[in-house]
Amino acid sequence: MGIIKTLRATKTTFPDPMTNAFVNGLPRRRLRADEEALPYAGLLNKDMAPIPQADLAAVNAGPIDPADALPITESSRIMEPGDLRAETGFCVLPDGCGYAATKVFMPGVTPTMLDWWFNWHPLESLRYAIWCPVAHEGISAETPEAHKDASGVALEERNYGRSHFPVEGFVLEGASRLRIWFRRPEEIGLDSERFTEPNISRCYAATVTAKQGPARIPINIFMHAVRQVDGGVEYRSRYWLGRTIDARGRIVKSRVRLPRSTVYSMARCNCIHSLIEYNNLASILPALYDEQQGRIR
Repeated sequence: MGIIKTLRATKTTFPDPMTNAFVNGLPRRRLRADEEALPYAGLLNKDMAPIPQADLAAVNAGPIDPADALPITESSRIMEPGDLRAETGFCVLPDGCGYAATKVFMPGVTPTMLDWWFNWHPLESLRYAIWCPVAHEGISAETPEAHKDASGVALEERNYGRSHFPVEGFVLEGASRLRIWFRRPEEIGLDSERFTEPNISRCYAATVTAKQGPARIPINIFMHAVRQVDGGVEYRSRYWLGRTIDARGRIVKSRVRLPRSTVYSMARCNCIHSLIEYNNLASILPALYDEQQGRIR
């Protein structure tokens, strides 16, 4: 299925209202014979971590007012303390681009665990699949050795400039091979001086594209801000759909025009998918990090 056809099919991906029961009933990625002996194989079939009811209620209430969305031109505000307007929600912006926002509390998680995760998981498909078994099929890294401890590069620096190639969808059906190109936050407009805000520890930023014939179709630009709080971290995410970075380093709109109804359904699906995968990651990461002793080989 071509990526454009897949995106148009998002209108029927998740029910309205959305429920946790629906998530646990979704088909899962199957364990391969060569993966059965891996110590984390059992995570593929565990119950999915539930989305908090307050977040489900926010999604089921329908789109947020676009005035409450964080403009990409003000992306540095993702590092502000306290709550931003509409921490969970989705909408179509006045310029026709989509928008999604989530904030997930991750108990017991540290910023170092997240740095480790983003370098450990792209080295093996099962590692990516256990993150979100109902949507992640597999993954590869463009430069695997660059993510390993032997690279000699500080853990929090290894992902900058690197590309991951996941095979995923909002759910497994229609999963496509994407390119996630991680950038230094400053390259996507974040003000590095804002890292002095209280307890901001990390900020991850990337462009996501999919291949359609010889061309690459922009999916979104995303940013994640990690704030240390009592008992864990707060993981604040923002996605601007239909945006990308051109060859001159400018944030621009995609030249691919999609119907407003498709952009709306993509934004809703992106919001729900973010809630599914980051709540599930929170449920497995502390024990997995300890089990692997924080090493990447």
